Amino acid sequence: MSDSLGQMNHNLEGLKSDLNEVTKGRDCLDSEVLVLKEQLEMAQAVAEENEAIAIEGRQMAEARKNYAEEEEEVKLLEKSVEELEYTINVLENKGELVKGEVERQRLQREKLEGDPTETVHVEGYVAVHVHLYLVLKTLNRPLIVLLILC
Repeated sequence: MSDSLGQMNHNLEGLKSDLNEVTKGRDCLDSEVLVLKEQLEMAQAVAEENEAIAIEGRQMAEARKNYAEEEEEVKLLEKSVEELEYTINVLENKGELVKGEVERQRLQREKLEGDPTETVHVEGYVAVHVHLYLVLKTLNRPLIVLLILC
């Protein structure tokens, strides 16, 4: 019996030793789990920070794109303004030429007819009413009215 008791004590000591080893392994694994959880939390924080940086980068890229589009639109508008200014200058020059030609013809008619012209303002236009009484009477033509844009 003492043999069996000794055998049981030996087995019990072996089981206690195994239990201590398993407990030490469990404690070691628990500490590794804690370290891994901390690393996971840090990795998640870094991932969130990277996501925030990526969102900010996309917003900056969108803002730069919008700015570039606005700059392009401004350049197009500036070019349109330049073209309109050129067109206005051309039209003003043509207007001056037409005014000069009208005045030259008026003076020529006055010289030929001996009858002064009469200017009347009508709804934003200057109507040059030329009396060609003698010429019209001899040519049997209707009265001519010339409208010039002011």
